Amino acid sequence: MAQMNTNDTAGMNISDDDLLKLGVKELNKLLKSLSPENRTKLKRRRRILKNRGYAANCRTKRMSQKELLQMEKEKLESDVKNLASQKQMLKIKLDSINERYKDLQHYVSILKTNNN
Repeated sequence: MAQMNTNDTAGMNISDDDLLKLGVKELNKLLKSLSPENRTKLKRRRRILKNRGYAANCRTKRMSQKELLQMEKEKLESDVKNLASQKQMLKIKLDSINERYKDLQHYVSILKTNNN
């Protein structure tokens, strides 16, 4: 997030955006022509601007990751609901099968007693 402010700290009119875009060689060439005090100020200003950019990128990444995790959470919650529903249906089927099995066992025992 580069700003277009003019940095007059080092006695030069250089925009924040231009300061950020300078390569290391160009920056070093520029710094050689400055007094030690202005050199320090310009370096500090560049570091502050770079840190702001890094922080903005970090915030953007964090928000994207949060959105992805939220979507994953919602999908998992939906999966849990579907699985719970399937479990309930299977339990009902199992109960029905068990009931049918008991009825058949009872019927077999009746047939055995009638045959004896």
